[in-house]
Amino acid sequence: MAKGTVVIDPGHGGAVEVGGSSANNARSPSGVLEKNITLRMGFLVRDAILEAAAAGNHQVTVILTRETDTNLGLADRARVAKQNDADLFLSIHCNASNSHTARGVETLIRPKSAGNVNHADDKSFAQRIQNAVLGAIKAHDPATRDRTVKDQVLGVLKDQNLGSKTRACLLEIEFIDVKAVDELLNIGPNAAQVRSDIAKAIAGAIIDDLTNHP
Repeated sequence: MAKGTVVIDPGHGGAVEVGGSSANNARSPSGVLEKNITLRMGFLVRDAILEAAAAGNHQVTVILTRETDTNLGLADRARVAKQNDADLFLSIHCNASNSHTARGVETLIRPKSAGNVNHADDKSFAQRIQNAVLGAIKAHDPATRDRTVKDQVLGVLKDQNLGSKTRACLLEIEFIDVKAVDELLNIGPNAAQVRSDIAKAIAGAIIDDLTNHP
């Protein structure tokens, strides 16, 4: 049985930068903003976790760092995990590139050299998330790529703000500035199903991680 507290962090939000967190970074060709995609996915992931927990008789609490179009500083987002003694912290983002042709899913963790005291556990959690999201997207679009789990110094993943026991990673779902991804996630006929499948895959990975880290 899985048991624990999960914090889901929909990246960005609001209209101005706050504490190192920009209001919005990426935009799709049809004009959908990353901050709105991440919030929508945050709600879907929360609901999917709670549904999976109820079905499997798991005891899981899910908290969102934001539920409206507001912005929180990076440290404040992380502190939500610390304040709630969270087991898992997942920050949800979308990618973009100057070429507007890059594809793929990647999941980021704070490097051991940057003071990450539970790097191995973070990597294990991140790999579950990476595999789950990549599989969900690939089922609808084989053109997506595995950009793997990577070390990156990110303020939202600082252990001193999260708490040393919290396993944490940042997910970059796909490159939303690419037309094919915009169709896949936002405006295509199957977009709602794709988003739902991604959320359910993330929920499964989270339940699995909690089960294996009692």
